[in-house]
Amino acid sequence: MPSVDVACFGEILWDVFEAVPRGSEPIGRLFRRELGGAPANVATGLARLGLRASVVGGVGRDRFGDALIAHLRSDGVVTRFVARLPQRTGLAFVTRDARGEPAFLFYRHETADVSITRAHVAPPAGLARWALVGTSTLMTPSLAGATAAFARSARRHGARLVVDLNVRAHLWPSRRRMHEAIAGLAASADLVKASTSDLAALAPSDGEAWLARHAPGATWLLTRGRGPASAVGAHGRIDVPAHRVRCVDATGGGDAFLAGALAVLVAAGARPGTAAWTDPRVFRAALEVGHILASKAVSDVGAVRGLTGLEEAGAWVAAISLTRDPLRAAPRGPK
Repeated sequence: MPSVDVACFGEILWDVFEAVPRGSEPIGRLFRRELGGAPANVATGLARLGLRASVVGGVGRDRFGDALIAHLRSDGVVTRFVARLPQRTGLAFVTRDARGEPAFLFYRHETADVSITRAHVAPPAGLARWALVGTSTLMTPSLAGATAAFARSARRHGARLVVDLNVRAHLWPSRRRMHEAIAGLAASADLVKASTSDLAALAPSDGEAWLARHAPGATWLLTRGRGPASAVGAHGRIDVPAHRVRCVDATGGGDAFLAGALAVLVAAGARPGTAAWTDPRVFRAALEVGHILASKAVSDVGAVRGLTGLEEAGAWVAAISLTRDPLRAAPRGPK
């Protein structure tokens, strides 16, 4: 039996937000730290919905690393496969514009999160129903080797692979290398999650055509910020409008969406080769719950601080798990 529902591989770090008290001068600026790193954010969202999720990555043997482990464990995230390394824990400073859209200044040179190698990936790390990887762990040969080791572990244990494109073009040494590495990973995916900005970075003229070339066998979850999300695959194409909410901070909105969608797929037993994988009702429910979590995430500063009061989303997941019927689970749909 899989040890977890979803194993999430990649960066674990602190996002550091600048908070200026009303009426203060710049000298009075304050900072607050929030959980960061897409895999850690997704694992936390899953755990808060009652699923068993793990993170596989690296943090430093320092107080920041201690605090990250404590934060994850407090939500029930399995941290057995988090390596404690001599390098410092990674940080990302975050600023936001008037629309809540974030910009990141990374302090991750030779930090623990980018120092993971294949030697740090234990053979049981991929023992899960689903295994999540992102593209930011392909940027260096050692990180790419660790990613490959995790993917092999996942396949060996029968896990299905989720690829979060999460493209950060400015972090790559060349666009050619970025395209080759990401295309290679996408080709092995069962499920690909991509935002408008991810696809624009890969193929400005037609992102879906890029997916059709490089991930033709995968189901795609496509997010468009305030626009509708789509699920495209063997079930057909489903489009569900986003919830209208005030966006305080968009950091982690996509991660929360993916956590909600994955929770539904796990609850419904939807995997390639099953009837649920071709059922459009399952993917409509996945998009609906994804939107619920995303709207929560963007309502507060930080990727996971807003993921509270998840009774509605949790009810969907619990009911689907019991009935395996997304229509019976929430006949009126989310509010």
